[in-house]
Amino acid sequence: MATNKAGSSFYSYTVAPHLAEEFDVPISDFAIAHPQHTHYVLGAFIFTHRLPASSASRLAKEEHLSKPTSKPESQPLMLIIQRAITDSWGGYWDFPGGSLEPTDQTLLDGVAREVFEETGFHVRKIRELVRVDAWTVHKRGVNHRVAKFTFVVDVHESVDTPEWEEKVRLSPAEHMKWLWVTEEEIRESARVMREVREGNPGRIVEETAPYAFVGIQGETAWEGFKTYLRLLGREVGRAGDDAAKV
Repeated sequence: MATNKAGSSFYSYTVAPHLAEEFDVPISDFAIAHPQHTHYVLGAFIFTHRLPASSASRLAKEEHLSKPTSKPESQPLMLIIQRAITDSWGGYWDFPGGSLEPTDQTLLDGVAREVFEETGFHVRKIRELVRVDAWTVHKRGVNHRVAKFTFVVDVHESVDTPEWEEKVRLSPAEHMKWLWVTEEEIRESARVMREVREGNPGRIVEETAPYAFVGIQGETAWEGFKTYLRLLGREVGRAGDDAAKV
């Protein structure tokens, strides 16, 4: 991992080498390299392998785990947050993120800022780009070409704060609840949301999806989970290679 070079010294995170050339650059340079977009939105996926007490009791009730206290490290969990009723898309689920702001020196600084503002966590590593979602917003006679860049990140609290998963700090004006959820829950949410979006009249999203996401963001969350699992596979593979050499 390379320490971020173009970003603000206010943040302390490293960047995967294969991401640095494109993303660890001043916003002005990034905009020149991506002229097809006029506005940028950011997102971040945070994972844990420790089963928090809040998730253990919930999953036990839902019978997703027969023994919620056994081998928690075998089940990665993703952090999702529920939008405040008073905010746009109130009650829907999301993951940390938001629009790039003028104070952000780089796109990745924007990721770190949004994670801190919406969870209280401090980004430690930018590990991988999940995907780029793009759409057009027509406002006051102008087409705004928006791109959302979403990444898998690690946070400092995961290595220096006991039971950090239970210490999510939400901004009440934006979000009202947080959960650590399983791969199965995210996959099913994405599947149901896709069916609803494609016009299946028999689907009522609030009744059938474990978690209702805005637009295609459920599918983005599922891509985030798959990306994280691929990262785990690479790490396991490298560990196996190292062991074979000993």
